[in-house]
This record gives sequence, structure tokens and C-alpha cells, in this order.
Amino acid sequence: MNWFGYKNISNIIITTIILVILSNTILISLFYYKNKLKEYDNTLISMNNDNIQRQKILLHNSVNNIIEMIEYKYTKKQLETLEVRNEILKWLKNKKYDKNKNNYIFVYQLLDIYGGDKFAKMIINPNRVDLIGKYLSTNYKDAKGFNFREKFLRDIRIYGDSTVTYTYKKTSTKTEEKISYFKYYKPLNWIIAQGIYKDDIKHDFLSKTQLLQQTIQTNIKDNILLFILFSIIAVSIGYLIGRKIQNIINAQAKEVSKTANELAKLNKELDNKVTAAIIKKNEQEEILMQKSKFIALGETISLIAHQWRQPISELGAIILNIKFHHKLNKLDDNMMAKKAQEIETLLEYMSTTIDDFRTFFKPNKMQQDFNINNSIQRVLHITKPMLDEYNIKIIEEIDFSINLHSYENEFEQVLLNLISNAKDALVNDKIKNPIIFISVYKNKNIYIDIRDNANGIRTQHKDKIFNPYFTTKDDANGTGIGLYMSKTIIEKNMLGKIYVKTSKKGSCFTIEFNK
Repeated sequence: MNWFGYKNISNIIITTIILVILSNTILISLFYYKNKLKEYDNTLISMNNDNIQRQKILLHNSVNNIIEMIEYKYTKKQLETLEVRNEILKWLKNKKYDKNKNNYIFVYQLLDIYGGDKFAKMIINPNRVDLIGKYLSTNYKDAKGFNFREKFLRDIRIYGDSTVTYTYKKTSTKTEEKISYFKYYKPLNWIIAQGIYKDDIKHDFLSKTQLLQQTIQTNIKDNILLFILFSIIAVSIGYLIGRKIQNIINAQAKEVSKTANELAKLNKELDNKVTAAIIKKNEQEEILMQKSKFIALGETISLIAHQWRQPISELGAIILNIKFHHKLNKLDDNMMAKKAQEIETLLEYMSTTIDDFRTFFKPNKMQQDFNINNSIQRVLHITKPMLDEYNIKIIEEIDFSINLHSYENEFEQVLLNLISNAKDALVNDKIKNPIIFISVYKNKNIYIDIRDNANGIRTQHKDKIFNPYFTTKDDANGTGIGLYMSKTIIEKNMLGKIYVKTSKKGSCFTIEFNK
């Protein structure tokens, strides 16, 4: 029996479908598992760094909150009285902390800000009762030989506060690395500090790690089960299709013996069916490919949203804190400068996130030879979903032979900005048949035209559109930076020219380079 014979074609199809589906399922599962493990490792690194940084911020906030509570309850004159100082000491001694973490408050009475054998006296330390009332020396070194007291005292002289990592006694028999935040409070001449041991941070981190690991394992398990379920369904469908084809073949085979004409007709019908099946298969593969691209894009945008969620929340908290201090008339220059610096740090982080996303263009600050048409096509590829959403048609008249020697990435940023502006003009003016015309040609020089059929730029705005922060859009949709940066890139970086011609039939931005 010939297994590859005509009558066994359904078995071949079924077997092939099963092998292909199973192979794809195995490969996809392995790929998914590998990526999840990589994601897990990267998340662990990020979580560890974030956890330590978060603990430093919590220490900073805790000490500052104590100082704010003191200033809220007592006036500067009251703080000079012994009775009030003793009352504050009693309050600090009675504060409850997590005994398992040893994140207690300890306080020094500063005697000499420049250090020495008696630079301060310990007045509160729940963990080292033996040191209370004793003089402290800046010459003291921890178990690793680090002179941490000299370090934080030097920072206090310069900045007013200090965050230091050092080795210190956690119990009578155990020493651990500790992170402490020290702040000098001048009205009481105290150094108020709070610390946390790294093994406590590590304990919290291990709990989060276990939770993350369980989540990752659950996701992997669920998705692999989905892959397997899909494979079973697909194999079942393939099997039914194969059997159906076999039934058709068997029915047609009986007719073959009757007449050669019917055999030819049958062969033609089979050819048509095979062709239709191939076309359908190609269409399905194309749809799957497009879906995978949109999924990848969605995951990228989701990552950016996740990365922005926390800084936005922190910005809100800082603003509430500023309002709180303003309401209490406690918003001094130092506080405002500090909060402004925190806001700038968060905004810089958010800006960095956007810069990471823009590396899609593979930035290169080296000048190189590139084809203008290739750059235009890359930008159109990026903007196609945006243009298609508003049914904007692109008409191109491009000399494919024209090349430039300059900064390809920056040139593409200018193209992207001009095309986006043309799109906005067409949408805002509600043009029925919106079109963007792109032309590339040589005359005495090299010219790139980007023209739309909107209602044009108002005469009073024409001479201002390249100015920084000037925009004809509302505040929510425009910053006034795009055209200014485009002009800077073309004229300063690429030594070209950019100008605009406008009328009621539309606007045309022209980029000109010397040959």
C-alpha cells in the first residue's frame, strides 16, 4: 500500500496539520516561557532598586513629617524652653514602631558641628539604651571601618541632611547593614534620624519576589494551557476537514471510471478548490500578522502607561503636600525648592520614558548617505494608522534617485512633524476629501514639498509659525515646539532651508537643500 497515494491525501493533510500545529504550539510555548523568565529577571532587578530607593524616600519623609509635626504644634519661642523640649522627647520616646524592622527614631544633641570626640550626645535611641546620655565621637568606625558619623556630619554642614549606608548593631550579638537618614533641626540643635536595616528591606523584597514568581508561573501555566486548547481545537477542525476532503475524493473517484471528461472536470474543480484554499490561507496569515503587530504596539503603549502611572501619582502627592504647607503658611523657599526639585526629577523620568520609546527610529548622530524616498516611506509607515483613521489620502510624486548626506533620523523627525501638522489641519478644517501631497524633485537644488488641501494658514499667523511656543491649536493639542524644532534641524543641523506658502486651497511646506 502506497501511503502517499491519492486515496491517502486526507491522512497526509491531517498528519501535516497536526505536525505543524503541534510544532508551532511547542515553539510558541518555549518562546513565551523564555520571554517570561527574562521579564521576571528584569523585574527583579528593577524591583530591588526601586525597593531600596522607596525605603530611602520613606525614611526621608518620616523624619520630615516629625519635624513638621513639631513646627505645627510649637512656635519657635516655645521650642527654646526646656519644658517643651522634654515634652517632645517624651513624645518621640513613646512613638511605636515595627519591632520586627527596627525602624526607630534616634536623636543626637549636637554639641560641635565640626566633629570631634564629643561632637554630640545621644538623647534617644530605643535600640541602644546604653548610649543614651553619652558623648559620641566622629572618630568611631563601623565593623567595616567606615567612619559614618564623620560622613553624615560633613553632609549636614553642607546640605543640612544626609543619607548614609553603614554597618551597625541590630541586636547585642548581630550587626547588619543599615540605611539611615539624618537631618539637622536648628531650632532644637538636634540631629533627628531614622534608619532601616537592609535585611528588613530584603525580607519585604523576598515577599514581593515570591508573589511575582507565583504570578508569572500562573500566567505561564494559563497561557500554555490556552495554547494546548487552541491546538486541540485546531487539530480537531483539521481532522474534520481532512475527513470531509477524503469523502469528497472517494465520491469523485467513483465517477472517474465512468468518463475521462468527468475526470478532467473533477481535476479542474479540485484545482479551483486548492487555489481558493491557498488564497484563504494567505489572507488568514496576513490577518494574523497584522494582529500580532497591533498586539506588540499595544504592549509597548501599556508599558509606557505603567511607567508613567507611578510618577503621575507622586506628582499628585507632591502637589497636595505643597497645598497643605501653603494652607498652614509653612511653604518657605527651601520647601518650595525641594518640592520643585522632586517634580523636576519625576518629569525628567517621564521624559526619559518617551525618549526610550522614540528609539524606534534608531537615532544616529553620524552623518550618512540615505535615500529620501526610503525616509519618506518609513515615516508614512509610522503615520499610516493615524492617516487612515481620518481617511487622508497620500499622493506621491517622488524622484527615487535623490539621496542626501546628512542626519537621517533628524530628517525623518521633521517629515513626521510636517505630516502630523497637515493631518491636524485637514481634521480641524473638516475637509471632505483630505489629501496630503508629497513631492521630491531636483531643479537647481533638492526640494521636498509637503502640501495639504485644507483651508490654509491665516495671514496674521504665517510669520509666527516657526517661532517657539507659538501654536494655532488649543492648549490640549499643541505646544508650539514642532515647527520651531523642524526649522532648527533643517537650517542649523542640516544646513538647508524650510519655508511655507499658503492660500485658501491649502499650505505647502518646502524643504530645500543644496545639491
